[in-house]
Amino acid sequence: MKTKEEARANLEASVSYIPERYKVGVGRADWATPAGSDTAEKNFADAMAVAISKKTRQLKVKQVSNSTWQQLSQEKGGAVIGERIRTAIPKQAEKWGPMYDRVTSAVATLPKRTLDFRANISNRVVGTVEAWKKAAGKL
Repeated sequence: MKTKEEARANLEASVSYIPERYKVGVGRADWATPAGSDTAEKNFADAMAVAISKKTRQLKVKQVSNSTWQQLSQEKGGAVIGERIRTAIPKQAEKWGPMYDRVTSAVATLPKRTLDFRANISNRVVGTVEAWKKAAGKL
């Protein structure tokens, strides 16, 4: 049986070749077909019903203190968030840019602002939110 130290050394040595093996494996995988099946959907619904009845989400949330979550988020997220944002900028321009253009076009057609805040909420705020929901495909 390996010692903990040997297992750690083996894991550290695997860092050089695991990324390429991971990429090859992902390239061969098909998660969407089985995950999108009726059976998978039923299994998901059944599992959610059990989780809801047992209040599993709430119990698990209570197992992690807020300070632990903050510490881990700052350490792990803080180390990668800038790079992840930088690499997502092209996708943001591709996906969000056209949606933003549709919203600004729709907002331009809304009634002009008035001194009546209630009318502005009804005529402009609601219309703006509706434009965003529609552009996002959620209305």
